[in-house]
Amino acid sequence: MHTLRRALVAGATVTAFAVAVSPSFAVVTSTWTVETYQQFDQGDATSAFITSLGELKPGWDTKRTALEGNGVWSALRLADGTVLIGSDVDGAIFKVTGDGAKQLAKIDGAIAVVALTQAPDGTVYAGAMPGDDVWKLDVGSGKLTAVATLPGVETVWSLTTTADAVWAGTGPDGKLFRVAKGAAKEAFATEDKRVTAVAATPDGAVWLGTSERALVFRHDPKSGQTRAMADFAGNEISAIAPLRGGVVVAANELSEMPVLGAKSANVVADAEKPGAPKGEAPKMPDAGSQPGADKDTPNAEVGRKGARKGKGALYRVGDDARLEQLHALTATYFTSIAVDPDGSVYAGAADKGRVYLVAAEDDSVATAFDVDERAVSQLFWDGAPGKQLAFATDDGAALYRVTGKASKAKYVSEVYDAKATARFGRLTWKASGKLTIETRSGNTAKPGPGWSEWQAPGAIGKLGGGAAGGKIASPPGRYVQFRVAFNADDAVLRQVTTYFVPQNEATEVKDVTIEPASTESTPTLKDAAARPRSPVMRIKWKTENPDGDDTTYTLAVRKDGEAEWRPLTTGKAPLTATSWEWNTEALADGWYRVRVTGSDAAANSPDRALTSTATSVLFAIDNTRPMIEDLRVQYPKATAKATDALGVITELAFSVDDGPWQLGTTGDGIFDDLAETLVVDMPAGLAKGNHTLAIRVADQHGNVASTSTTFVVK
Repeated sequence: MHTLRRALVAGATVTAFAVAVSPSFAVVTSTWTVETYQQFDQGDATSAFITSLGELKPGWDTKRTALEGNGVWSALRLADGTVLIGSDVDGAIFKVTGDGAKQLAKIDGAIAVVALTQAPDGTVYAGAMPGDDVWKLDVGSGKLTAVATLPGVETVWSLTTTADAVWAGTGPDGKLFRVAKGAAKEAFATEDKRVTAVAATPDGAVWLGTSERALVFRHDPKSGQTRAMADFAGNEISAIAPLRGGVVVAANELSEMPVLGAKSANVVADAEKPGAPKGEAPKMPDAGSQPGADKDTPNAEVGRKGARKGKGALYRVGDDARLEQLHALTATYFTSIAVDPDGSVYAGAADKGRVYLVAAEDDSVATAFDVDERAVSQLFWDGAPGKQLAFATDDGAALYRVTGKASKAKYVSEVYDAKATARFGRLTWKASGKLTIETRSGNTAKPGPGWSEWQAPGAIGKLGGGAAGGKIASPPGRYVQFRVAFNADDAVLRQVTTYFVPQNEATEVKDVTIEPASTESTPTLKDAAARPRSPVMRIKWKTENPDGDDTTYTLAVRKDGEAEWRPLTTGKAPLTATSWEWNTEALADGWYRVRVTGSDAAANSPDRALTSTATSVLFAIDNTRPMIEDLRVQYPKATAKATDALGVITELAFSVDDGPWQLGTTGDGIFDDLAETLVVDMPAGLAKGNHTLAIRVADQHGNVASTSTTFVVK
């Protein structure tokens, strides 16, 4: 999708409207302008991303390392650059160094290692599903030692550390435990099912989020007090990370897993109290309006076994419990968070292999990374926060590590269709930093053989308003496309405008028809039969207007056998409708043709204006009543003769003594000639004496004649 602007003359004010709805190139010079997220998103960005503000920027290069298993449940980067991966391979922990990964340790009886953290002193801790222990890992030897067993716990879902303790979020009773000096102590019970996310903030507080009620709490280790900070309408908090005097959380609403005989807390609450408050609900963007605002596909696959569908939102939760929504996903949910020191937020998604970026400087949203694997499960800083990002994926376990700004960031626009062969003028763009831009053109909808080569515009120079531009070097064609290469890390493209002049196409006029403006069936039986038929005819025609030009029409009439066309007056204003009601009473009866001429001169310069004409078949103008002669009565029958100059006699009706009108017939029983013998069979049994017979006759054009006579029944 893109924006089309149209200018009547050079330098005139331009008006924007969406070409995707109904393209119209009704002027000499037209433009395509690409400047919004939706418009840029129609093209293809490689190692580049589009922000919700309509800015195109270079992305990052990454290095991919394949991992064993199908999913990554936890990840941790150590100070020496080593990355530990908690996998779903029988409770294994993998160590990634260089280009490969090796199994470092294994928690017996575990399905997956779902939590990893490192204390300030460098000690690494792990938690497993299922498992009630907090494990200490010796990275050098791979030895695992259980440092504490947590009572009543089935899974240690999340871990974080403060200066003097390890904090464990657990299930199935939604409890937070403090582990210090080999001892575990319950710090807080959420009364939910699981503590799925924990994070320690710079002020020493421990924040935690739950499932199945999507609650967020702040625990103060010094006072031992815990306060509920947020209640979301979903059913899971999947991630928490410190952010500017509070935290950022991923609050998701996941589809309910079908477990026989079991109902979640949300399902039970909805059934018992359907009108009760359900927590903070996300404000979902319109589909296609920004990154992550995807159209939901209910029957889409969800990937690995156990994966779920849903939707999610990112929120900043302040120390004062103030909520601020940062972003929302309409067709999937968030899995993980990493926060840049400048306040920008990166968030992984459970579908389409995406990492989203919410920029701190302008709150814009972008798809920062888009990989082949389905889900981005873990995000972390690969070194000092804000320097290089790393992330792990599911449905194809892999580790991606950013190696720097993209060296070959580029963007290729969608193919723009001028609807006719066009000449191209200037290409202008608004950008900062170094970039190159090129165009190509062709006459097939899909670029390929026969298209021109990519060419840079000629005579590039600065324009007003911070724009630059040059003459498009691509040859005339129906289709055109542009591409951009980013030559600097800080390059930004904000707008591209293509000027072109499409070949004008005439508005084709066809199928001219003439019909009475009003008609009556069986007119001889109607009370209005005594009034003259309306002489108004309706002229109609069809058109094909491929370029949408404003079109005006002129009409002319010619009698059969004559050479000259006579113009018809259609009023002071130009006729733009495709029909006209024409009063024919000033014309003599006879056979005629009407010609309709369409012109797009109102929308084009004189040298480009085109006309098209179409002519009707012969039709009759007949405003004269038929003739009725020689009406004779020999009771109970009557006869007469009816004739018409142009129209077949089509109908006869009669009335005796002002009685109801009844249809009569002809001598041969069929109305099919300009002259007919009329036959009336009057009712038998009329009383003796004088009587009146009235008859009406109609021709095929609706003209009605009448006469009457008196007769005597003896």
